[in-house]
Amino acid sequence: MPHLPSRTWIRALVGIAVALGTFEATRRYRQLASAPALSDTSRALGIDGHHVQAGPWRLFTRSVGAADAPVVVLVHGLVISSRYMEPLARALADNGYRVLAPDLPGYGESATGTPRRVLSVEQLADVLDLWLSACAIDKATFIGNSYGCQILTALAVRHPQRVERLVLQGPTVDPAARSLLPQLWRAVRNGRRERLRSSAGIGRIDYAKAGVWRVLGSIRRLLHYRIEDHLAAIEAPCLVVQGSRDPVAPPHWGEAVAARLPKGRLCLVEGATHTMNYVHPHSFAQLIDDFLREGRDASEVVR
Repeated sequence: MPHLPSRTWIRALVGIAVALGTFEATRRYRQLASAPALSDTSRALGIDGHHVQAGPWRLFTRSVGAADAPVVVLVHGLVISSRYMEPLARALADNGYRVLAPDLPGYGESATGTPRRVLSVEQLADVLDLWLSACAIDKATFIGNSYGCQILTALAVRHPQRVERLVLQGPTVDPAARSLLPQLWRAVRNGRRERLRSSAGIGRIDYAKAGVWRVLGSIRRLLHYRIEDHLAAIEAPCLVVQGSRDPVAPPHWGEAVAARLPKGRLCLVEGATHTMNYVHPHSFAQLIDDFLREGRDASEVVR
């Protein structure tokens, strides 16, 4: 019979394999966490970046577009930063807007120096209010994706004077899946549907920058905030943009969101998935432009 390795050797080999795996995972994690704020792709899109001191928060802010153009603010989703908003920002700038996209406290380039505690949806809305003051912006149009829609709902309720118009794309959380496992499964399904143009690479960078504890705390905040309880208090005109193939926030939930808004309207985009700002930036930008032009035309009629 062939000589079999002893248990001691087996344990040693397993230990070496675990150590090597841990070393490689740590190396990769540090590599992702140290990714630069602006990539070569960012610069090719004309994206600029700077920090804004908003009260106690130092928020990294991406910007693109003419300084004297109408301002549009993009608000990112869960844990991921405004990095994945860059394609939409470029498309909106091409349509004549000045686009600003902050990384909220604890996320992306605003993760460094942020307290470990994870801010609630309402607290993040208040940070946005401080950030607007720091940017000398009285009122703007806001576009949010996913968790960003919850933050913008809180902003519109707590600081209604700040919101000119609101675009909610793929708002979370569908009450039919308000627990961890269904949300994870829906996210996996969406990732499969977006695999030809996925923001997963960007997501890995931002999750590494945020860290495990902030990821877990952010998920808890996402599940805790019931957006449906606050929609009726939003005064601003609101466009709900829904992808027909979005498993995270399915079409029937988008319909329910629009129905609860006093000035809400639903736009269903055939074939679109959850991360429309990254996967379908140009068609999404056109919908936003049409919605904002309606507001400008109505304003001119009133005058």
